[in-house]
Amino acid sequence: MDTLTVIHVVISLIGILSGLVVMLGMLTRQRFDRWTIVFLATTAATSATGFFFPFHGFTPAIGVGILSLVVLAIACVARYVRHLAGAWRWIYVLTATVALYFNCFVSVVQLFQKVPALKALAPTQSEPPFAVAQLTVLVIFLVLAIAASIRFRVAPAVILATFFVLGVGSGQDANSGRRLTPSEINVIASIGAGAGTSGVSGIQTRVLKGDPNKAGLYTIQLTVPANTTIQAHTHPDDRVATVISGMWFIGYGSRFDEKKLKSLTAGSFYTEPPNMAHFARTGNGTVVIQITGYGPTGTKYTESQ
Repeated sequence: MDTLTVIHVVISLIGILSGLVVMLGMLTRQRFDRWTIVFLATTAATSATGFFFPFHGFTPAIGVGILSLVVLAIACVARYVRHLAGAWRWIYVLTATVALYFNCFVSVVQLFQKVPALKALAPTQSEPPFAVAQLTVLVIFLVLAIAASIRFRVAPAVILATFFVLGVGSGQDANSGRRLTPSEINVIASIGAGAGTSGVSGIQTRVLKGDPNKAGLYTIQLTVPANTTIQAHTHPDDRVATVISGMWFIGYGSRFDEKKLKSLTAGSFYTEPPNMAHFARTGNGTVVIQITGYGPTGTKYTESQ
C-alpha cells in the first residue's frame, strides 16, 4: 500500500477503537474526555484524508465523508460549546454514534473490496453476504445507541428514528436513478470475470446496474485484455451489447471458428440471444464492451476452454 493509504487506514482504525471506548463511556456514564478528543479528531481526519485519493465526480464515498464531517462538527459543538446542556445531550449521543457508524460502514465496504476471501463472497457488493454484514453493523449500532440513550437520559425514539432513516436511505440507493459519465464509471470498483461474463481470466467487470445473479435488469461493463480468446459458450438470458472501445471480434456457433468472426469497432452493436452459442477474441489492444441482460444469468461452454 502507498503511504497515503497506510495513513488513512491507521487513522481509521484509531478512530474506530477510540469511538468504541467513547461508546463504552456513554453506557457506563463516564466522560472519557481524552478518548473523546482522540475519537473526534481521528474520525474527522479519516474523512478528510479520504478526499486526497484520486476521484472523478461525486461518489457515495465522498457523500459519506461529507456527511461524517458535518455530523462530527455538530458533535463538537454539542460537547465543547454547549456542554451537553438540554437538548444538546441527545444531539451529542446521536451525532457521535452516527459518526462511529459511518466509519464502521466504510470499513466494511473496504474489507469486502480488499480481503480476497470476502471479495469472493460478494464481488459486486450486491450479494447477500455483504448485505448481511452491513445489516448486522446497523443493528449493533442501533442497539448500542438505544442503550447509550437510556444511560445518557435521551429518548430512545430519537435514536430509533435516525437509524431508521439511515437504513431506509441506504436501501433505496439501488432503486434511485443513475447517471454516469465515463469518468464516473472508471472509478467504480472492478472485479474479475464475474457473473455474466465468459469467466476468462484477465477480464475485469464493473456492474453499472442491478445484479447479474438476481432476477431483474442488469448492465455490466467488461474490459477484456489484448490477445484474449473466448471459446464458444451460451447465456440463458437475452442480452444486447455495445462496443465502447477497441476492436472486438465476435461470431456465432457451437465451436470457435476464426472464419465466422466479425470485427466490431467502437460504437458497434450486437446481440446475444438466449442459449445461442457465441465466441469472441480481442486483437492487439484492450476492448471495453457494455452488456445489458435480464438476470439471473450464467455461462455454459459448448466446447473446451
